[in-house]
Order: sequence, then structure tokens, then C-alpha cells
Amino acid sequence: MRNKMSFLSLATLAALPGAATVAQAQMSADDGEVVRQARPSQSVENVLREEHALFSDRLTIEPGINYSYSDRSQLALRGFLALDAIFLGEINVDAVESHITTFDLSTRYGLTNRLEVGLNLPFVYRSTTYQSIGDDFSTEKNSETSVDEADLGDISLSLSYRLLPETSTRPDVVLNLGVRAPTGTDPYGVDVREDPNSNLNVPTELPTGNGVWGVNTGVSVLKTLDPAIVFANLGYTYNLEESFDDISASDGDQPGDVKLGDTIRAGFGTAFALNESFSLSLSYSHEYIQKSETTQDGVTSEVVGSDANVGVLNLGGTYALNDSTSIVTSLGVGLTDDASDISLTFRMPFQM
Repeated sequence: MRNKMSFLSLATLAALPGAATVAQAQMSADDGEVVRQARPSQSVENVLREEHALFSDRLTIEPGINYSYSDRSQLALRGFLALDAIFLGEINVDAVESHITTFDLSTRYGLTNRLEVGLNLPFVYRSTTYQSIGDDFSTEKNSETSVDEADLGDISLSLSYRLLPETSTRPDVVLNLGVRAPTGTDPYGVDVREDPNSNLNVPTELPTGNGVWGVNTGVSVLKTLDPAIVFANLGYTYNLEESFDDISASDGDQPGDVKLGDTIRAGFGTAFALNESFSLSLSYSHEYIQKSETTQDGVTSEVVGSDANVGVLNLGGTYALNDSTSIVTSLGVGLTDDASDISLTFRMPFQM
């Protein structure tokens, strides 16, 4: 008789540093009979959970917090140009600083070794500060006002299906399908007020959601290249058209339909486990958001400036406190004008 070694479909992950002793499978004396399959190290499981799909038969509960900051500045000219060189009128330098903190609770469960279901419940706190330089035609007089909002965000449900397990010659391939419900505060028909202490017109409230249903689908691939793993993803989000009683910031209700621009997203990266408990990751993600459209009285028009390119460089690290609880951190740096300047995430997944 002879002994053989058996591995998981992602068995080559056992070749990562610190994972070899955990991933060795035990065999019975009978030829080919599997007693216990290989299991990757906790640090590798952390990478799978965050970047791909783990398909664990244990319930994963993952509380997290994300903070993002961005600022925008623009020069507003109200007047006319005389003799092609002299500007006569009002000059305003306007700046907007946005702080968004999202507290969310994610749950994941592997129904089978090929199917995983997930649910995300977000709570959003937003604070936006509006500044203007040039009040009353003075370059020394500044105006500033802030608006805050806290409410439930858009809840999402997802399914992941392993189409092809990883082998020595092909990557692990997972298909994703998700639905986003408009449970957050929508941004349509928000009134605008004039701040009495400044020359600014600001919204009376801030949105915490998109206000429309969204359906997303995509594919994720992962391959082990000892001593690291590489991953990539491609996805598309389709936003359904919705009707609202008011879609204007002006006085009086102006009903209409809103079709948010669909999103095309792609990303790639690499990760490697330094030991049984600690791993690092580096990735880049990009989203292209198409222009939105509004329809009023049968007339459809595009929303100028509603399209966007969002490119983010992500640096991440995970540390396993024990075999059921980990700490996951990620720092995102915006590389395009439409991306947040900085994004910081802390998560603590634990399995039951």
C-alpha cells in the first residue's frame, strides 16, 4: 500500500510561507481515501475572504468602519472680460470638504463549497463643509458653513459561485451577483437654503444612498504563484430607472424619472502571507461611471458632469488574532480627480 497527499481546490495556497504545516493532509492506510483535506493558513483565508471568496461552512460576521476624505476647489467668475485682459465682476474661490464615515456589518456563509451568500448593512455619517472666498467682492472675506447627516445606507445582498476550482494550470474562477436596495436617504428633491452668515447656498440634508435599485454582476479570478497569490476582477453595475415626486432643488415639486449612470469596474492586485498570522496586499481598482439621465415631461436629458473616473491604489494588511478572529486594515489613495483623496478601513471578521 502507499500514502498520498490531498489538497483543497485552492491547495497551492498551502505553499505560501507559514501555511505548509497546516495544509498537509492526512491519509488512511487505504489507498486514496481522504481522512482530512488540506486547509490554508489563517492569513491566506483572510486574503481569500477580502479579495475573492472563502466558501467556508462557518458563518462569518464582519463589523467594519470606513472613513473617506475628499476636497474640491473651483474658481467661479461672475462678470465679463474687458479688453481681453481685465475681468470686471465677482470672483469666488469655492471649496468643498467632504467627510464620510460608514459603519457596516457584513455576514457571509458558504452554503456549499461552490456557493456563498453575503449581506451588508451600512450606516452612514456624512459631514460636508462649504467654503467661499470672495464674499461681497472682497478677496479677504471668507464664508463657511457645514451640513451633517446620519442615516441608514443602501443594503446589499450578494451571491458568489465558484465556476472553476484552481488547478496547477488555471486560476480559481468565481462569478458574483448582487442586488442593492435603496434603503438610504436619496439625493433627489433636496432643498437648498441660503446661509444667513455667508454668501453660500447649501443643501438642507445630505444623501446616504443612491435612491435607486442596482444590480451588479462580475467575475473574480485568483491564482497561486508561490510565494504569493495574484487576483483580478471585472464587474458591471446596472441602475434601474426610478420615478420621484421631486428631482429639483428649486422651490415647488418637479416630478421626474432618474436613470443613474451604470458603472464598469475592474481591479487587480497581489498578496502574500509573511507567516501563519500576517499577510500584506497591494491592489489597484478603477471605476468608470457613465452619465446619468433625467426625464421630465417626456424630455430626457443628460446630467452634465455626472460621469466619473475613480482610480484608487489600495495597501492592505491582515492579522489573525486566532483561528476564528482577524483584524483587516486597508489604506486607499485616490489617483484620479473623481476619487476620494484618502480612504481608511478597519474590519474585524470572526467565524462562528
